[in-house]
Amino acid sequence: MTQQYPPPYQPYQHHYGGPPSYRPQPSNGIGTGGFVVALIGAVLSLVPFLGIVSWVISPVGLVLSIVGLTAATRKNGAGRGLAIAGVVLGGVGLLICMLWAIGFAGAMEESRTGTSTYTAPSSSAPSSSAPSSSASAPTTAAAPAGSFTAGTYTVGSEIAPGRYRTAGAPADDIFRYCSATRESTDGATIGSPETTSGGPAYVTVRPGDGQVEFSGDCVWSPAS
Repeated sequence: MTQQYPPPYQPYQHHYGGPPSYRPQPSNGIGTGGFVVALIGAVLSLVPFLGIVSWVISPVGLVLSIVGLTAATRKNGAGRGLAIAGVVLGGVGLLICMLWAIGFAGAMEESRTGTSTYTAPSSSAPSSSAPSSSASAPTTAAAPAGSFTAGTYTVGSEIAPGRYRTAGAPADDIFRYCSATRESTDGATIGSPETTSGGPAYVTVRPGDGQVEFSGDCVWSPAS
């Protein structure tokens, strides 16, 4: 007689399917972060002076939102709405910052123009034309009759042709350099200038010269 043994124990299995399994939805942290940063930048851009930080925050939020929008295409559209909102808010924040900058630039330009218009009359009020003419009078008066000091003289009408001599600049002058330059009628230099830095010098003015230019603190007189 064959002995039969009971079958080994088997756990009960539910043949109607186990509990439903839930697959976690993909997340888009970059898109969410970009939206948050862009939102902060857009809000701060509305605050005068404090909104200057939006020049940094808004571009960061805009870039993060664009990256999040690109990532949403790989994650079955996860976070796509927040990423789009972040792109919009980042652009709005930058636009508001630009409007603030344009407004400040216009105000500064208007202020600068107004200041220059106000100061123009005051700068032209003190006229120094009369003192300058009186100041030049002693130099001309100090030169002997028929002599010439620094200046440009037309040959024939203001200075006669001939030989002129200077003893040099006064001894107490810091710069004792003097010169006499003959020029043609069109202003071109004729020959080399006659110069002196502490002694006598001579120049011969010819009838064909157009003009003579004396420079320095010297007095040129007709040479005997």
